[in-house]
Amino acid sequence: MDPSYDARVSHAMNGVLEAERNARGAISDCELKMQALLEQARQQRRNILERAQERIMTLHGRAARSLEQRTAQLVGRRETHEAAQAEDSARLHAAIDRLLERLTGNAEDES
Repeated sequence: MDPSYDARVSHAMNGVLEAERNARGAISDCELKMQALLEQARQQRRNILERAQERIMTLHGRAARSLEQRTAQLVGRRETHEAAQAEDSARLHAAIDRLLERLTGNAEDES
């Protein structure tokens, strides 16, 4: 065999082995970067979820307060309406009683 041929083959094999080592290193670097990017994405997801949760809680609180205020207003209106109805009913009964007294002659002369 030709020693220069053996040297060329040896040199070529060394080049292939070096390229393979470089490729493995590059793959390892890519895997490390990918892991770092995945962790960064996971942290961003956690941050988004936390902010969304905070916003949801804030909105729920506002909605609950608004509902309480509106309910109080409606209860107040109902109570006012019921009181007005009771007052109207009492006046109506009093007027009917006075009318009955006049019609039946049981009313005292107011003149």
